[in-house]
Amino acid sequence: MRTVNLSKTLSVEVFDHNRPMDQSAWIHLGEFKSLDQAIAKCKKVIDGYLNQYRHSTPSPEELVENYLMYGPVPCINGVENLKSFDPYEYLNTKCAEISTKHQAITSPTRH
Repeated sequence: MRTVNLSKTLSVEVFDHNRPMDQSAWIHLGEFKSLDQAIAKCKKVIDGYLNQYRHSTPSPEELVENYLMYGPVPCINGVENLKSFDPYEYLNTKCAEISTKHQAITSPTRH
């Protein structure tokens, strides 16, 4: 992890295109003093959405596609929009991980 001097707090917001038309698609989730806390909050947003697939997992590609169509997209604002967390990179990694775990559980064991 990079060392970053944060003189101001970081803001975590989520873009949720499923919100009613009369409301902003942006939801403010909070202010964080550390980059690690802000990243953890972003990961929690993605994990929360993907959690609905814990019992029946489509392929990693289908998970990603579904998230991109319906899932909330977190972002970190502050320190001139520091590129510290890529939600799409995390999403791809997490979807592959979920699918692999599900396949390991549901595949018959061979002896």
